[in-house]
Amino acid sequence: MRYVILFYIGFLIPVWNLNAQAEEERFNESEFVIQDRFVKSKFLVVSGKKDDAIKLLDSIRRDAPTNGTVYFELAKLFSEKKDYNQTESNLKSALKYSPDNFWFWDFAAEYYTQIGRTDDAKSAIRKMLDLQPKNAEVYNQLIDLDIKNNNPEAALMTIDAMEKNIGWSTNLTLKKAEILDKSGRTDEAIVQLNTLVTKFPKEIKYLNLITKVLHSNDRIAESEPYIRKILEIDPNDTDAKFAFILLTKSSLKKEDVLTALHPLISNPDVSIDLKIKELLPYVQKHAENNDTLLGRELTVICDKLVIAHPKEAKAHAIYADILKNSDNTIAAIRQYEKTLSLNKNNFMVWEQLMYCLDAVENYTQLSATANEAIDYFPNQAISYYFAGKAYIFLNDLKKSSSLLEEASLISAGNPAIESRIHTAKALTAFKQNDMKKAESLADIALELSKDKNADAYEVKGDIAMALKDVKNAEKYWQKAIMLEGNKSRLQSKINNLKSN
Repeated sequence: MRYVILFYIGFLIPVWNLNAQAEEERFNESEFVIQDRFVKSKFLVVSGKKDDAIKLLDSIRRDAPTNGTVYFELAKLFSEKKDYNQTESNLKSALKYSPDNFWFWDFAAEYYTQIGRTDDAKSAIRKMLDLQPKNAEVYNQLIDLDIKNNNPEAALMTIDAMEKNIGWSTNLTLKKAEILDKSGRTDEAIVQLNTLVTKFPKEIKYLNLITKVLHSNDRIAESEPYIRKILEIDPNDTDAKFAFILLTKSSLKKEDVLTALHPLISNPDVSIDLKIKELLPYVQKHAENNDTLLGRELTVICDKLVIAHPKEAKAHAIYADILKNSDNTIAAIRQYEKTLSLNKNNFMVWEQLMYCLDAVENYTQLSATANEAIDYFPNQAISYYFAGKAYIFLNDLKKSSSLLEEASLISAGNPAIESRIHTAKALTAFKQNDMKKAESLADIALELSKDKNADAYEVKGDIAMALKDVKNAEKYWQKAIMLEGNKSRLQSKINNLKSN
């Protein structure tokens, strides 16, 4: 909307060439006609008739060939149409005839950033700074562009220039510290933060920032003097108390560490990000070795976590992961569902929920969840696969086939996804009593997975059983169990086999 004012300040005045004296204070007839046509073009844009607006503006351009605003309006319209050749041609003319128009350069910077021409975008922003050297927003635009393009040195130089032209500020120092920290220059980041501690010795937030930087770089021991300063200022500071426990953690027995964290995990005033950062190594360890005792400890502590942070999606997500890895699939489903009720924007949560629903064979809910996941993330092949698989068990083979074809198209040959798709197709053929086709598809699935697809082995076992090949049926089901297939379902099949 900011460009709309150019209709008044950028077009009317240049076209009519009014000056301070405005000797006759009137427009001649041709100028009134041009003005009227320009106003009409704006109404055409507002009413959605942009192609007509382009035609009208182009005719105005021929009558007013040195007016930058006409070219600018054309550049904007062609940009919306993604006609980049015309956009650039008109933009260059706009800047040629109105080289000191700040908003034209602003549009140029935005346009060049959008199409990935970083150097041109930076040149446009520097021109904006020439025109408005004390405009903090423009400096920040340049800083953000350098950070986005992984050029921290340039970003730091811009901050120095901003400081020189506008003056020192806490925000600039914080920005500098953040860039230094993300660039691996931790000591320099701490120096910057210490300048704030010196200027504002009673401000706990700057001391807290230093401790967080040190913790995130695994230099927890160095944070002790800062933590002590925080507790001197505020003995009840929960983050500092939490950090102090982390300091003493090394002196605790391994099995007592999680227990020591319980009081602060239960405290809703302590940052959830700090809690999750501390819990994550234990969660990863549990996922790798499925330690039953560790799983129980993590379940207890994560239960406290979700009570302390009931509206935090990440609290429920980490709890769900613990429950899933502890084979408490039903409870995990509830926590994944709670996570998605708070935040639907993390596809990994959708994926884990679909795996869980598949594991408990709740195909009605799996189909609904997979279809909703497709709505939010239409380019994730695994969702189409799960929806397709669900419809096999819901006896809608036509819909299943369509979804599996879409999954294959989106997967673009990904062998892991293709292996699953071929397994689902094998299952369809099995349900249609086409054992030859089913076995062929299952074999392709195993080849794609390098013999690591448990579901494909389960289907091969089902085929063998249907063909009265009891020996191979058991062999394939046992292989599926070894590959971490659905153990309860597979064991049930083996038990039924032996009882018969």
